[in-house]
Amino acid sequence: MSAVKISIVSSNERLTQQLIQSIHFYNMQPGEVIEKPREAYMQIHPKEPRVILLAESEELTDLTPIIQQLKKVNASAPVIFLSRTGDFIQIREMYRAGVTDVLRIPDELDHLENVLEKAILLAQRGTDQRSIHTHDTNGGKVIALYSGKGGAGTTTISVNLAQTIALQTEAKVLLIDLNLQFGGIQHYLDIQFERNLGDLKSVLKEITYSQLSNVLYPLPSSGLNLLLSPAHPQEAENFTGEDIEMLFTTCRQHFDYIILDLPRELNEVSISAISQTDELVYVLNLDRSSILSLKSVMDILDRYHLMDMNRISLVINKHSKRSDVTTSDLEKIVNIPTIGSISEDLKGQLQTSANLGQPLLLERQEKLKGVKGLIKEFINLQSVLSVKEGGEAHVDLSKVKQQA
Repeated sequence: MSAVKISIVSSNERLTQQLIQSIHFYNMQPGEVIEKPREAYMQIHPKEPRVILLAESEELTDLTPIIQQLKKVNASAPVIFLSRTGDFIQIREMYRAGVTDVLRIPDELDHLENVLEKAILLAQRGTDQRSIHTHDTNGGKVIALYSGKGGAGTTTISVNLAQTIALQTEAKVLLIDLNLQFGGIQHYLDIQFERNLGDLKSVLKEITYSQLSNVLYPLPSSGLNLLLSPAHPQEAENFTGEDIEMLFTTCRQHFDYIILDLPRELNEVSISAISQTDELVYVLNLDRSSILSLKSVMDILDRYHLMDMNRISLVINKHSKRSDVTTSDLEKIVNIPTIGSISEDLKGQLQTSANLGQPLLLERQEKLKGVKGLIKEFINLQSVLSVKEGGEAHVDLSKVKQQA
């Protein structure tokens, strides 16, 4: 197990330098040094053991959301609050939010070494316990489709991939449109349906199966369930990363596969979704600007530890032999496995199905020997992802319905 590191979240430069010097003097290992508390959850390593020193901010009066975010990112990391004012009500709220200990600064800084030693022991125990549950396979798998380049085809692939999984397996599949402002799936499939994700906002903390199922739109051709984006763009501002986490927790109980269609923007909602996904499928076109966007996104995901990089794969969309960049060239540029490709729609099959408001595949393909073209490519992609996620482990809906 790697050594516990001490991370510092402080907007006070003088205090930060003092804490760094103390950590070195105690022969402890320094971790991340973060100036802006609101960005702390993006920079703290989610898997390595940490102790977090969180200094009272002069700008932020309520640090409770910051502590909650830190706990979600690294649940086993003890948080030590460094109180500048010593305000009793604030300190009480900090304990309620989950801090391990509180030190008044500068008066109690001479106790810092003892407090850190106890916190390091807690972090070590917490990491040991967490490792036992790392490979927990209960619940459905979340697969997110994303691209940092607009027009890459994430909605097209997410719709057709989810439909293919629903038809070709016996799995219960849910497709969620997280393009919260303007949506995409309801336009792609020409759906007129009044209920959507916005209807769940007020009940997410205690959502039941009945409430969830009431807002889902089932596709008649496959039984694929759709959770559409809010009807009004302004509703997107109401959703937080915590909302997405609660939504996924519920959906995992009721579905074998949860497919996400993510927006291009890396905002609080999409970052929360990516950090909780089991597999991130990056949709890539083989051109120079798309590859540059890919590298930029991977740098961000890696730098802020938003996801295990081993859980990321590529799907080449609009693939053509005429492309200036080959798949062999791509392998030399990025160290990410390619799990499938969807050919350029030369015959207009995808365009025709989209014009009709339908997925490409409308019925189960029992005999795969004669299947060709785009349908075969989607079936191949579905097969690869099913294997990567451990096959079909079905949720028992009879049990969860009893809990509703």
